[in-house]
Amino acid sequence: MVDEIIEYWASLARELAARFNIEEFDKSSDFWNWKNFSEDIRNLRNKFGFGNEYVDIMGLRVDFETGETLDLLTDQKTSTSRVIPHLYYHSKSQDKGVANEWVKYNALSGSWACRYSFDEKDVKALADAFVNNKEKLFEALKKLGAKEADFGDAAFELPFLPMVKVLLVFEEADEEFPASVRLLYDKNSIFYMPHEQLGDISWFLASRVLQSLG
Repeated sequence: MVDEIIEYWASLARELAARFNIEEFDKSSDFWNWKNFSEDIRNLRNKFGFGNEYVDIMGLRVDFETGETLDLLTDQKTSTSRVIPHLYYHSKSQDKGVANEWVKYNALSGSWACRYSFDEKDVKALADAFVNNKEKLFEALKKLGAKEADFGDAAFELPFLPMVKVLLVFEEADEEFPASVRLLYDKNSIFYMPHEQLGDISWFLASRVLQSLG
């Protein structure tokens, strides 16, 4: 039996296909723009832990009124299109609360149908940073709102979005294995964002941390 959550997100994708003629768009950024999705995203105001004026996502601050995005790491304006899919789908969330139970991507409900969406290689660079300069890495994580957690040799909990929490667990190298990092998800994250967007967090998070490292 197909997981209900897969069907729920798939039904939203079908609604989008009916709402827009996707074949008319040459680039995904032409489709995922503020004009097309501002009304949906503004529904996040004062919901799911958001305030009324803006939403923060990995150090990118999106103004609810204008749709402009400020990169808090550089204090420069940047493209909003990269975060619009995450915010649009989050605006359609089923509110199940936070489970406070950490699982791998492939243990999320329905992930069997979307295994391609997550790539362990995306976070491998963070293991290299852990080996080369862990203090600087930890500072970069904290800049993005991470808080230390009691797992492995070091761990940090990050709110990708208020109800979409992830956990990075670092392990030191030993005689048998090199240093490593695991990205875990709150078990209920799947109710707040589809598998494709959850899988994209690995790349999104790694790129933002490495940008912060300079």
